[in-house]
Amino acid sequence: MTDTTGTPAREHLRIAALFVSDWDHEFAAVAAGEVPSHRLFGMRELERRGHTVLHHTRRPQARLARRVGWRLSQLLWLVRVQRDVDVVIATHEAAALPALLLRRLGVVRRPVIAMTVAALEATSRPGVAGALQRTALRGADAITVFSSSQRDDLARRLRRPLQDLRPVPLGVDTEFFTPRSGARGGGLLSVGTNAGKDYPTLMAALRPGERCVVVTDAWNRAQATPLAEGLDVSFRSDVPIAELRELYADADVMVLPLREAEMSSGQTVLLENLAMGTPVVISDVTGVADYLDPQVTNVVQAGRPLLLREALLDTSWHDRARGGPALVARRFTVEHLASAVESIAHELVADQA
Repeated sequence: MTDTTGTPAREHLRIAALFVSDWDHEFAAVAAGEVPSHRLFGMRELERRGHTVLHHTRRPQARLARRVGWRLSQLLWLVRVQRDVDVVIATHEAAALPALLLRRLGVVRRPVIAMTVAALEATSRPGVAGALQRTALRGADAITVFSSSQRDDLARRLRRPLQDLRPVPLGVDTEFFTPRSGARGGGLLSVGTNAGKDYPTLMAALRPGERCVVVTDAWNRAQATPLAEGLDVSFRSDVPIAELRELYADADVMVLPLREAEMSSGQTVLLENLAMGTPVVISDVTGVADYLDPQVTNVVQAGRPLLLREALLDTSWHDRARGGPALVARRFTVEHLASAVESIAHELVADQA
């Protein structure tokens, strides 16, 4: 038997999945097709590959769970169910922290895979917060990073062998994000949150009258708004993913202005738009280097408004975007992510046997 990527199916695993908050509604939304499955970090695909994925929910009848925070409640659940699982997969370094601290103490006895998003940033924090993150991640049986550029620095910071840090590219749900037919006409679109975005450079690159919609968080909006005077820019936040998909489908160009940052930033929006065949202009920063193909996207030097403006004015490359869906299908689906995590899990379980 083979999975959807053509890889032979492997021995059944029972997996405890850890999330940063109660994610039960996301499992239901994915099952209903309302949100993309990569919001579960490959857990649906692991189930499709024949594995059992368990996750905690704070049920009303759980008195203790009502009185404690989510992560402590999830940790108590993990301690209780670990005898029934083979491996623990934490989908974020913050979700991993409590389990990894108990792993170092011998209370959590199953191997733990920590999928990290902002581990470099988290482990560089001053004081107790950074020390806890470093201590916790040193106890992980394996650590995954979405950008291979993070491996060396994180390995040195954690004093871990480089082979313990596994580059696992992000993958997206190509059942949810698919190419659309019909003409575009939505102008420029820029989407993304966190400190890895560079909207001031985008504002400097735009021409008066050039329509642009920016979907971001309050912090990034505060950086960009003073520079948007006289420009045809509208800012939005908290756009539901189904509506965001329609914005992708209508956009003439998705523009992703990025700056160097100690976190994975830009990959999700990049891949979602490539999967839909949307033309993408993106800054050339190390965090997204693994995902860039200049045959499909227009890559510009970061922090250079004039170069970004030139890229936005040039439409000659837009036909290249038609290769985006094939690129994602070859390398960056959520099935690829699940397959990579599955391989790591099997290695750890075999080593523990």
